[in-house]
Amino acid sequence: MRAGLALGLALVGAWILARRHLDTVEVRGRSMAPALLPRDRLLVVRATPRLGDVVLARDPRDARRELIKRVAGVGNDGLRLLGDNRTASTDARAFGAVPASAVEWRVVGRYWPVDRFGPIERRPSALHPVDEGGEAACAFPEALIAGDG
Repeated sequence: MRAGLALGLALVGAWILARRHLDTVEVRGRSMAPALLPRDRLLVVRATPRLGDVVLARDPRDARRELIKRVAGVGNDGLRLLGDNRTASTDARAFGAVPASAVEWRVVGRYWPVDRFGPIERRPSALHPVDEGGEAACAFPEALIAGDG
């Protein structure tokens, strides 16, 4: 009987400890599409964010809400968080950098839906386009006007 009680207490303790370092969230909205889609379920871990990580952060406009964004920059003023789908994302372009203390969770993987199960790609290189030199493909706005000779 004591062994069962001890095992039960150990399991409860392990569960409580894990809940302090692991959690789950559901994606709402399309700001991270195509990497994350509405109703995706994610496993998050309490960890220091790195450039390119997808993170869970307190919304600087309303601390009761959480945002899922990618760390696009790290500076003295905090972290710059951007959505992958820039046309459908309210992010650092609207509210600026957030303090590092507002970002406590890092997304490590998707567990639902099953056909999208797996780790979430960390993409630091996609955040900083490489300047390969040369001229832009369309350097002059006039070049966009059809029919001009």
